[in-house]
Amino acid sequence: MKSSRREFLGALLGAPLVVASGCKAMRHEQSFAVSAEAAPEAAITPRVTNYNASGRALIVEGKTLLVALTFTTSMNQLSGSFPVQFEAESAGSQSLTEEQPLYFYPAGDGRSFRTFLSAPLDAIADSYQLRVTARPQNGAQQQASLPYSVQTGAYRQTTLTLDRNFSNPSPEILEQMRHDFQTMLEIYQRRTERRWSKPFVRPVAGPDRANFGDKRTVNGTKHYRHQGLDYRAPIGTPVHAINDGIVALSGEQWTPGQTICIDHGGGVFSKYLHLSERHAHEGDAVRRDDVIALSGNTGGQRPAPHLHLDLVVNGTHVDPTDFMNTAARLIELEG
Repeated sequence: MKSSRREFLGALLGAPLVVASGCKAMRHEQSFAVSAEAAPEAAITPRVTNYNASGRALIVEGKTLLVALTFTTSMNQLSGSFPVQFEAESAGSQSLTEEQPLYFYPAGDGRSFRTFLSAPLDAIADSYQLRVTARPQNGAQQQASLPYSVQTGAYRQTTLTLDRNFSNPSPEILEQMRHDFQTMLEIYQRRTERRWSKPFVRPVAGPDRANFGDKRTVNGTKHYRHQGLDYRAPIGTPVHAINDGIVALSGEQWTPGQTICIDHGGGVFSKYLHLSERHAHEGDAVRRDDVIALSGNTGGQRPAPHLHLDLVVNGTHVDPTDFMNTAARLIELEG
């Protein structure tokens, strides 16, 4: 069975794809304890603060924007999503929509909430709507749509030569890829309570290769985006958890090889690929900077030794370095 480019790459990379013609996004509604004050049943128009250099409602593909919403009254329930379109496989095909159910971080007064917005790689540069549904204490449910623009990022073009099974997988390998994809999709749809309160840290001491988002051509035929960040790490380098969390996956997958995925809560996940040894197991609680594995060169790509780190926020792969800086800003605001 032929799969679309997006589905194929999702299988290879474990990407969480929620498309209009396929999987349905899980709606996540949060409830908050607030003071019991009656709210007028008027249209809800929150005040918006965008924590970027310009203050504009602008997101670059693959990057993360911290947004604050402040309402005029306390909110008891809040949910939201940021649907973004991405390019279809071939010219003339319909574009597909990737939903992003959002996780909101209350500021403590019942009126202000913060969330992360991001646009997936290959997102179509256009205007979109952040959709918010809110229910005041003792009030009726209200909705708001807030305009945001997505901008194409500046990423490199690179070429790679890898094992031919990567660009032309056998039916057996493709089935394994699809199984791996479904496993990660189910994990990335989970929404658990936030477990981190300190800034994120680097997984290894070595430098990164600044290759998130690279537009890669493999074996002269396959084209895909590099959805993670590679770090220089000789085989056996200690790999550290980038923050507190629960191990959601510890096992072997075809492309990643030996891999660990940590659920940090709040819709944030980190995944560590090509490991030589795994020292953390599913269900383990890990703390920031714990050694969870040793780096290696495992996986169907037969890569040179290094550590590949995926960082997934609200179901979208994002630039790990950019997200770590954005999350540090959230922690700073929380004081």
